[in-house]
Amino acid sequence: MSKLCCNVAQNQAHIFRRGLRTMGEIEIFTNELQRLVPSAIVRADTDALRTHAIDGVFPRLVVSPTSVEDVGQTVELASLNKLSVLPRGGGSGMNLGNIAEHIDILIDTTHLKRLLEHEGPDLTCHVEAGITLAELQVQLARQGQQLALDAPNAQQATIGGLLATNASGPKRLRYGTARDLVIGMRVVQANGELARSGGRVVKNVAGYDLNKLYIGSLGTLGMIVEANFKLHPLPPLERTLLLMYTNIDDAMQTILAILNSLLTPSALELIDAGAASDMTDFFGLNLPANGYTVAINFEGSKAAIERQLNETRLLARRNNALMGDDLDGDAQQRFWEVIREHTQGTLTCKVALLPSQIASYLRQLEETCQRYTLESATIAHAGNGILYIELRPSDATPRLISALEELRKYARELHGSLVVERCPVELKRRISIWGEPGGDFYLMQRLKQQFDPQRTFVGGRFLGGL
Repeated sequence: MSKLCCNVAQNQAHIFRRGLRTMGEIEIFTNELQRLVPSAIVRADTDALRTHAIDGVFPRLVVSPTSVEDVGQTVELASLNKLSVLPRGGGSGMNLGNIAEHIDILIDTTHLKRLLEHEGPDLTCHVEAGITLAELQVQLARQGQQLALDAPNAQQATIGGLLATNASGPKRLRYGTARDLVIGMRVVQANGELARSGGRVVKNVAGYDLNKLYIGSLGTLGMIVEANFKLHPLPPLERTLLLMYTNIDDAMQTILAILNSLLTPSALELIDAGAASDMTDFFGLNLPANGYTVAINFEGSKAAIERQLNETRLLARRNNALMGDDLDGDAQQRFWEVIREHTQGTLTCKVALLPSQIASYLRQLEETCQRYTLESATIAHAGNGILYIELRPSDATPRLISALEELRKYARELHGSLVVERCPVELKRRISIWGEPGGDFYLMQRLKQQFDPQRTFVGGRFLGGL
């Protein structure tokens, strides 16, 4: 038993036996936490609780630890008191998941924001979970390197949050997702103990790869407090080619031909008319409001980029493409920022399919929207088969419920999946965000029981109520 356990057992044994439920007992817990973890910032004022509410569920306390050790002690104390814990970084991904059962303690990680090590020659770094993606990229760029994640909300999203949600962006086509970039982690377990997985070098192969269990688990198995990444050099140049098509079949024929060629794009995006109209009206970009736009990003030397652009143009013309402008510099940067932002609509579904099935699914989407008098806007990481579909109006709850049921059913028929990443709380109360658990769900239940038998980490938000 740890020193903290002994102290708590001696001072508050009567509280632990029956748990904390009344406001007076919460005050006692708060006092004990502040005595044992004096450097942690603890708030229970109305403004703090309202600011950190998730889907209308208010936490009872907001704790901001200033060290990894503080996190461990806070989780340990909560576990002993049978209180639930929910980790939170910048808050950009808290919309994901079903409505939480209840939240006793919300642990804010934004004070854990150090770049602990940057081994430039080895192309690795070691960071705390509360640093934002944007700040980390600024520091890595001083040595001409990057963490090759281009997830949305880089100014707000923290590394811990990105790992917990397995967030990614258009360039996952070239660099992969967080699962491909993480080489080690430090995690606070449900009993407050600190555990390590992986290592600090790229070729670490010893033991089970527990990193992949924590990535995308939404904080249900452990709280990520540090991570080690493999890095990539910043590309010397990059350019983006825009292609326009009157129909989805020609657009997808081009995309599939690129995927089957020797071309090496970093991103390959499909933009439908609804999304193009949004990007033109709200972000000032000049995209056609009819048909489909394909955006292809290449990185590398000037000669390599020019060769790939020319080959892509030849290939695209065979599929009836109309050539748009090439983008570089600030215009290119703004374009990809808008692409990432547009995956964060009020009601956004993420559909995962084989790239060859995208055309079929978009035709089904059009039919479903016509049947239920809805509108849609879609941006797809077409090279990976990931579609972000925004449905409107977001308050047409009965029609949306029926439409989502049909769209999810069709995704399953194509051996894919549909997750509602963002939606109003009223709709969230009436649908399953994740869909029905599959036949392997029992394995997830066993993992949860093994890693968090007391359900210290907030339940209800993940698949099947985990």
